[in-house]
Amino acid sequence: MKTISISKLTYDKSSGTALINIEETSGGSSTLNIDLETLLPFANLVSKEVFDFFIISASVYGIDRFVERKQNSVDGWSRELKVSFPVHNPSKWNACKADLNRLLSFLTGDYWDVGFRNETFDIPKIPLDKEYSVPFEQVNLLSGGLDSLIGALDFLKQNPKKRVLFVSHYDPQMRGVLKDQGKIIPSLVKIYPNQFAYIDSIKVTLQREAGIGREKTFRSRSILFVGLALIAAEATKTKNIIIPENGTVSLNFPLSASRRSSCSTRTTHPYVLEILISIWNKLSINTHISNPYEFKTKGQMVQECLKNNSNLLDLIEHSNSCGKRGHVKDWTNRNANHCGVCMPCIYRQASLLTLKDKSKYGDLINNLFPIKEKRDKSQDSGAMLDFLNNPITKEEIKQELIVGGVKNLSKLNQYVEVVWRTREELKLWTKKVGNSTVKAKAGV
Repeated sequence: MKTISISKLTYDKSSGTALINIEETSGGSSTLNIDLETLLPFANLVSKEVFDFFIISASVYGIDRFVERKQNSVDGWSRELKVSFPVHNPSKWNACKADLNRLLSFLTGDYWDVGFRNETFDIPKIPLDKEYSVPFEQVNLLSGGLDSLIGALDFLKQNPKKRVLFVSHYDPQMRGVLKDQGKIIPSLVKIYPNQFAYIDSIKVTLQREAGIGREKTFRSRSILFVGLALIAAEATKTKNIIIPENGTVSLNFPLSASRRSSCSTRTTHPYVLEILISIWNKLSINTHISNPYEFKTKGQMVQECLKNNSNLLDLIEHSNSCGKRGHVKDWTNRNANHCGVCMPCIYRQASLLTLKDKSKYGDLINNLFPIKEKRDKSQDSGAMLDFLNNPITKEEIKQELIVGGVKNLSKLNQYVEVVWRTREELKLWTKKVGNSTVKAKAGV
């Protein structure tokens, strides 16, 4: 078990950076750097519990990057992490301990044991700009991905008299994210002036240290989005936080039994949203969080957005949801913006099947089989093809979803249909673009 202590946040006025030291009791430490200057006007207006939640979410992101998974796993994947977090009122947070352990364990696939100690934080008082004093209907996460772009376009088109506040963050060690966000915002400003405001993307990164490895997965990235959104929402008296994500990715239905714990982000999984709301209720945080696309596949999101908003066609190429953008050196086309063969890339290509996709992909699924030296690249694609080739019933999908954490049985049948439609989208895509080898592997 890794026992980790999170230091009290300190603020460096000269750089506008907040520093949090992450220290392992058996040795080793690193520093999490947060661009807090941008966030200060909002942080000044929130409750201590909301600020605590943000610090915890940022610290979790830092810990996730600090402790390498492969070297410290107990079962080939999961790590055991015992962590002490600084908060304003430990007694309030102790009431949330079990929920927070469940939340973090489900999000990252690890075993968390959290504790709390009393600390106070001193940050400069900076007034909030008048731009943010106008009421917002909701706070939207704008990550730079296709789903968040659709979420933004849907709201702006359907609510011409209401405003939305966009929040985002980036890590310079994660290639391309800030660039994506920087392309989307100016485009939206031209199309929908005065309908939204945005907070400049917040930089959060773990300090690089020579000779020390870092975990390369970003499983906890999206909980940091939630922490930022919560600060923005309470500071502007906005009651709703929206995380736009297709139901396929939200549910994270495993393509094989071995992938149950190693799928990508789970931040919009219904179980996670339920726990978040439970924690916030116990802390008297009156903010709601939801995903309006929980019953939609990515293909449905694209098609339904296009029916009402042709602007999506022009903006698609600015979005990116690739999960392996840092592996450019392994791509056949190194000038591409997407790897083309991770599951987020495959879902993207399947959702854009009927459109002219201008995106550039590092590799194509047809080039992965049966070339053995590309086995690492083909893991996601191979699992997907096996998933399509193996027969499955709706009852089996239902049971797998229950095993995977779905607790709200009233929604279960709708979730089953999402998985079923996802298989159909993937089959159509494979049938259209696949060569004979790929089609044979998929059974189409």
